[in-house]
Amino acid sequence: MRPRAARDLAAEAQEHAAIRATFVKHALTRLPLIGVLVITINLFVQVRGDVGLAVAVAQNLTFGGLLVVVLLNLAIYIMVGIMVAAMPLVFDSEYNFWTRVVGTAVVVLLGAVIFSTAPWVLLVGLVVVFVVVGIIVLQGRRKPAAPLTPETVKTALQQAAPPLDSALRSLWAEGRAMLRLVSPGSAPLTPVERAIEPEPEPKAFAAVAEEWNARSAEISEPRKKSITRLAFVGIIGFIALFGVNILTQPIRFAPLELVSINGGEARPGFVLLQGSGGVFVPDPFGTAQFIFAADITSRELCDDTPQWWSVSVMDVLAPGEMSGPDCSKLGAR
Repeated sequence: MRPRAARDLAAEAQEHAAIRATFVKHALTRLPLIGVLVITINLFVQVRGDVGLAVAVAQNLTFGGLLVVVLLNLAIYIMVGIMVAAMPLVFDSEYNFWTRVVGTAVVVLLGAVIFSTAPWVLLVGLVVVFVVVGIIVLQGRRKPAAPLTPETVKTALQQAAPPLDSALRSLWAEGRAMLRLVSPGSAPLTPVERAIEPEPEPKAFAAVAEEWNARSAEISEPRKKSITRLAFVGIIGFIALFGVNILTQPIRFAPLELVSINGGEARPGFVLLQGSGGVFVPDPFGTAQFIFAADITSRELCDDTPQWWSVSVMDVLAPGEMSGPDCSKLGAR
């Protein structure tokens, strides 16, 4: 099999680390823009492409209100993303002690929040993920490779397959030239060595081992586990979770209420007011109507009966009483 072309693995590792750092930096500093984009997409999906209805809803929400709504609706996905990203810290000894302590505390804290607020199905899923992550980390834990010495480097040089890194490949060729010099026939000339120009000069085994160890450390340094890498994984996890749920879990831009307008029949929907005027959007989305605050005869917060799978563990242990009408019985979602 033809060997792959040599590459500068150290430069590639540095570039990948820089890309991760830039991605995390921009994602964290541009959260307001990301939030507006998220809520715009979700709103457009909810109104099924009805631009007029989308504008009617959006113009009655302040920018600050939009951000709060985004954070409230996406809080569960943000917490899940952070938890999954922090789970390896509990098991992986490659991180320093205090990083692992903080990571474990974050997992426990967010786990307590999800225990009290999120569906029990999600909590069970996170427990399963935690166990799987622990098994993968513990089974994949390997002792760091021992540095090469003038004696052990000879074994590495006898390998006919050249290293992929360009600098290591040059060292490999120079060491093999020395190996042929001191032990003829022990390292036959390979096509890769013939293709190297100028012809590799023999180099002392001690020098090869020292430079090999230094180059290996240079390649692995940017790949070491870091908080930036965790943040990158957490953000990607959050984006993936939101992408899966954007079509099935609509964002609520206002509390669901049972509203009576001008003494008419009470209907479930959303009241969006800016000052004295605003818009009423029935639930599920239908024909919206512009209203004034004085037109509202009555309004009550809905308290839908939760589905069996959407009840939190805390609600199972200590069920609460409904504080408003069950709008699900009136045709609401």
